[in-house]
Amino acid sequence: MRVIDGDPLAPGVALEDFKKSIHFLVDDPDEETALQLALQSAEAAVATATGCPLTPRLVEFVATRGGWCRWWFPVLPVQELVGLALDDGVGGWADQSLDGAWVQQAFDEPQLVLGPAWAGRSASGDLIRIQARVGGADAQTLPRLRQAVILLAKEWFEAGIALDGEDVPRMSFGVHRLLKQARYRRPCEVE
Repeated sequence: MRVIDGDPLAPGVALEDFKKSIHFLVDDPDEETALQLALQSAEAAVATATGCPLTPRLVEFVATRGGWCRWWFPVLPVQELVGLALDDGVGGWADQSLDGAWVQQAFDEPQLVLGPAWAGRSASGDLIRIQARVGGADAQTLPRLRQAVILLAKEWFEAGIALDGEDVPRMSFGVHRLLKQARYRRPCEVE
């Protein structure tokens, strides 16, 4: 998965919310930059570990084309299918119509379905490029993901400023449990 959004991604946890949650009262620009980096890194780690990006983003997947008509997305939810393209054999992509292709079960086990009417069925190409808007966790999952981001960012920030910390910081039990509760694993890749 590759993020192709031209705009900066909206954070799932705002810096001010993070500062309030860890009772950070210092107005030092260097410390604030370190906080922001820890927060961004923690959010990326949580999104990768769970397969549930906190905020929507435009992404691109490349899959091997075969005789399948159903491909499961490795993340959820899938807000919309934006584009499909087939490789042209010389390093480029040939855009395909979305007619006859759709996303099914977008918020549960999102699947790209290529129906019999999809024009790309008769076109050649070994790879298919799938572009979609994904992310934006549901109301039940979002609080757990936000809490995991906050706890992980706090751990990383504190480990980064500790003077006597010789051990490599490990993910706490609480963060691990929150990630495990929210993790999405696709049931299979293609059918």
